[in-house]
Amino acid sequence: MTTPPGDDAAGATRILVIEDDEASRRAVVQCPREDGYAVVESGDGVAGLGVVARERVDLIILDLMLPKLDGEHVLERLRRDNPVPVIVVSAKREEDDRVAVLELGADDYLTKPVTVRELRARVRAVLRRTEGEVTSVLVVGDVTIDLDAKTASRGGVGIPLTPMEFDLLVLLAHQQGKLVSREQIELAIHARAEPQVSNVVDVLVLRLRKKLGQDLITTRRGQGFIIDA
Repeated sequence: MTTPPGDDAAGATRILVIEDDEASRRAVVQCPREDGYAVVESGDGVAGLGVVARERVDLIILDLMLPKLDGEHVLERLRRDNPVPVIVVSAKREEDDRVAVLELGADDYLTKPVTVRELRARVRAVLRRTEGEVTSVLVVGDVTIDLDAKTASRGGVGIPLTPMEFDLLVLLAHQQGKLVSREQIELAIHARAEPQVSNVVDVLVLRLRKKLGQDLITTRRGQGFIIDA
């Protein structure tokens, strides 16, 4: 399951909790919510990566033993191109497990059960270390993307985008100058995909080119798509 974005104030620190066990997830989200953070929940690794691709996330609290895609692979995919801080909270207690996850790029590692006091301290410490590194605005050439408002403009003129078009634009902009495979795009937009449209990625790229300019997105046949403005 994935919690949709709420009515939290724009600019509030957004924390994504990826945990499949409902009781554990409730316990984890209680702490940041009490501290005034905006919290989004996800019950599996694939859905969690989809949230990161579509929305601004300032911190991830990640379980390791997840359905569809385990936490180690979630972290590995994130670290290819996304510096969002990650705190792993897992029942795995072996030193080798902790070391392996930290080497993959986790910012902290806590073993279950976790007390509210300790989780609160670790969240605050990680956010202090990374403060100022996350931006809510992306700029690609003369295209400006506001992640909080979920709007895009070109040359100062607002461009209306559907949710799926916006998701794809954000995904490509986050990886500006890097090739994004069709598989990565399908993973990011799977929750919104229209099942009757088999070539949904090509349709979305075509729409974005019409709205934002033919030169914005380059197709690498058989490889994927790239924004390199």
